[in-house]
Amino acid sequence: MNKKALEVLTKFDILFSQLWDISVDGMRLTDGNGIIVMVNDAYCKIVELEKDKMIGEPFSIVYHSKEQERVLNTYRRDVGNNEIKTHFERENTLWNGKKKWFGFSNSFLDLTGEGKYTLSIIKDITERKKAELELIESEKKFRMLFNNANDAVFVTQLTEGKTYGDFVEVNEIACNRLGYSKEEFLKLSPSAIVYPPFINDFNKYTQKLLEDSHVIYELTHMAKDKRLIPVEISSHLFTYEGLPMVLSIARDITVRKKTEEKLRRTGFRLRNLATHLQSIREEERTTIAREIHDELGQVLTVLKIQISLLANKLRDDQEELKDKIKSISDMIDGTVEKVQGITSKLRPDILDELGLIPAIEWQAQEFKKVTGINYSLTLLRDEVNLDNEKSTAIFRIFQEALTNIMRHSSATLVNISILKRERNLVLKIADNGIGINSKQEKDPKSLGLIGMKERAMIFGGEVTVEGIPGKGTEVTVEMPLGDN
Repeated sequence: MNKKALEVLTKFDILFSQLWDISVDGMRLTDGNGIIVMVNDAYCKIVELEKDKMIGEPFSIVYHSKEQERVLNTYRRDVGNNEIKTHFERENTLWNGKKKWFGFSNSFLDLTGEGKYTLSIIKDITERKKAELELIESEKKFRMLFNNANDAVFVTQLTEGKTYGDFVEVNEIACNRLGYSKEEFLKLSPSAIVYPPFINDFNKYTQKLLEDSHVIYELTHMAKDKRLIPVEISSHLFTYEGLPMVLSIARDITVRKKTEEKLRRTGFRLRNLATHLQSIREEERTTIAREIHDELGQVLTVLKIQISLLANKLRDDQEELKDKIKSISDMIDGTVEKVQGITSKLRPDILDELGLIPAIEWQAQEFKKVTGINYSLTLLRDEVNLDNEKSTAIFRIFQEALTNIMRHSSATLVNISILKRERNLVLKIADNGIGINSKQEKDPKSLGLIGMKERAMIFGGEVTVEGIPGKGTEVTVEMPLGDN
C-alpha cells in the first residue's frame, strides 16, 4: 500500500471514530455469533448499561432474561443464512424490566481476514411509537363510535367557491337510513340529500354555520328511494390537516314530529271545543239575561202597578198601610235594580247594542262604583272592526283583569288604553298596585290568567302579563283585526 493510500485510510478511521462517538443514535458492532465488539455512548444510554459490561458479551445481554435466547438465536440464524433484516421496529424488555421500542438499521461488514460483522444503528422510538399507538387506538375508538352512533354522521370538506364540498366520510347509520352505499355517498354533496323545498333553509343555516362555527337546525332529508326523513342537524366547523371541515350529526325526528303533530291536532281540537263551550256559555248567559229581564221584569212591573193601584184606594186615615205599601214599592224598585245588575253581569246589553269600546267604558265606570279605584281611559276614535266572538273575548278578558286588580293588587289607579298596532287591536290595563311576580304568573293554579290567555289564543291573539314588585302590573291583550 502506498503512502497516499495509507493517509486516506488513516483519515477515514479518524472520521469514523468521530462519527461513532458523537452520533445521537446507538451504534453497535457484533460478530457472526452476536458477540458485541464495539458500542458507542449513545447505545449505552439507550439500553441503560455500561460499556465495559457489554463488550465481549452476546448483544442479548441488554434484554430481559426471558427474551435473550430468542433474539440471539434469531440473529445467528439470519447471519448464517445471510438474510439479516436491514430495517425493522421492535418492542423489547430491557434487562431492568423497562419496555422500549427500537428502530433497527442493520448492514453487513465483511472485514478481510476477520470474518462477517454486523453494524446496527439503533434508535429509541418509544415516544413516537407510544404516540402512534395512542393515535391508532384513538382512531379505533373514533371508528367504533362513528359507526355505532345512533345518529347519521357526515363529514364534509369546505371548498373554495362552494358552501359545502363533497362528503369525505359517512357512517353506517347514514348509509342505511338514506339507502346509499358509502362509495355512492362519497360522490355526493350534502345538498343532494336535502328535500328540495328545504334548500333555502339549508343554505341559510350553512351561512350561519360559517359565521358561528356551530349551528342546530331542522330540515327534511330525502333518501335514495325518495322517502322523506325529518331530521335535527347539529353541525360543527373544525380543521383537519389544515383544511376546513364540517361535522354534521343528523338525528331522525320522525317519531317526535308525529307526536308533535298529534299534540298540535289535539290542542286544535281542544281549542275548538273551548271556543264552542264559550260560545254556548255566552249564548246561555244572553238567554238567561233576557229571560230574567223579560220574565222577572214583567212580574216586577205588574207588582209595581198593582201596589200603586192598591195605594190609591187607601183612605187618608190608613197611614200605617200606606207606609207598608210604600216600603213594598221601594223593595220592588230595589229588586228591579238588582235584576238589571244581574242581567248586565250575565251579558251587558251595551256590548251587543253599541260594541266593545262603549262596553269597556261602562265596565270601567261600574268598576269604580264598586271598588272606589280611580281610572284613566284612552280610547280609539275610529270604529273597531271585530266580530261578536272576538269582542266578547276581549271584554271577558278585561273583566277578569279588573277582577284580579280588585282582589289582589291593592291599587289606587288603573290606566286603560285601546289602540291599533298594525293589523291588531291592543288593550292595555295597567295598575299601580303591588305587582304580580313571576311565580304567581306561572302558577298552574292561576286559572284566571290561564283563562285570559286561552280566550285570546283561540282567536290567534295573545295575552301578556308583566309585573314589577311594588310598582304594579300591566296586562296587554293583542287581538288580530278581521279574520283569524
